[in-house]
Amino acid sequence: MKIKDFINKATDNWGVKAACVLLAAFFYIFYTLSMQDSRSFTVPLKIESSGGIAPAGNYPTKVKVTLKGKTEDIATVRESEISAYVDLNYLSKDGTYRLPVLVNLPKSAMLLETLEVKVSPQEISLKVEEQISGFVSISPLVNGKPAHGFEVKSITLKPDTIEITGPRSMVEHCTRVQTKEISVKNAEVSFEKTVDPEIPGAYLKFKNKEKISATVEIVPVGSTKKISNIQVLFTSLAEDFEIYPKNLTVSAELKGNLLELEKYSPLPGAVSVNCSEITSSGEYELPLKVNFPDKFEIAEISAEKVKFEVRKIQKSDDLEEKITVDMSVTPGTEVLPSKNGTETE
Repeated sequence: MKIKDFINKATDNWGVKAACVLLAAFFYIFYTLSMQDSRSFTVPLKIESSGGIAPAGNYPTKVKVTLKGKTEDIATVRESEISAYVDLNYLSKDGTYRLPVLVNLPKSAMLLETLEVKVSPQEISLKVEEQISGFVSISPLVNGKPAHGFEVKSITLKPDTIEITGPRSMVEHCTRVQTKEISVKNAEVSFEKTVDPEIPGAYLKFKNKEKISATVEIVPVGSTKKISNIQVLFTSLAEDFEIYPKNLTVSAELKGNLLELEKYSPLPGAVSVNCSEITSSGEYELPLKVNFPDKFEIAEISAEKVKFEVRKIQKSDDLEEKITVDMSVTPGTEVLPSKNGTETE
């Protein structure tokens, strides 16, 4: 066949032939696209660094990974098999860098020829610094209140320091870390508890994370109580004497355990005066003797001595004799002699 004849046949009804070619291409593309699918995953963004450089600025904690390919192919990929990271291992000094976000896929997905992978954002701007370590003190974080009448006296932590690692500026400015909450709610006795340290920030880590032993000392609350109108008891007084005034009282302020003070009321004889040396009536000033429980301390007492009067009790025989004498001569009665020499009234 001559070339001229071939060209004539090829160009014969060329419009129809071109339309057929375009239609076939359209169907091919449509079929190919209909066999394509896409899936998106949101995965954590990790920082990989083993060269002494650490992130010192904000960066997105998650990124979006989109897989596009045949439906049956991408259906086999699980979200747990995908990871995203930024590599700092090739950096050697402080600064701010534009760094690409890299994606790890399972080996099975890497063998798929038609798989298309996209990540958003594709790169991030990140400030980095030299990574250093340092020891900081640990302080307890207390939650709640002990039972009524008790308080936290002290909390001892072992160890009381911990080593942190991170960007230089943050490690240098970190002076302490806290433990997780230690509950003392309604506590009445001392106790020990193991707690974790609280991470001080997103960019700092514990070099060797260890448990902290916390010893919490719970003690009774100390308080004071003022007691008024305490009756003074007079002891060893001779039976023929009496005290005037009869009701002498004092007040005192005691120190001790709050719960025990709340329940305490003084018994008779808590405050007394020894009258064994008194042998006659008169006015006296004698020291007070206090007899409060040893668990209480006397913070204040209204008087160390008391003044009082001692009077002799009138006995019944003396009273009868006096009455007899008084009745032998009645006032207003005159004794006169009688005519025969005898006395008559």
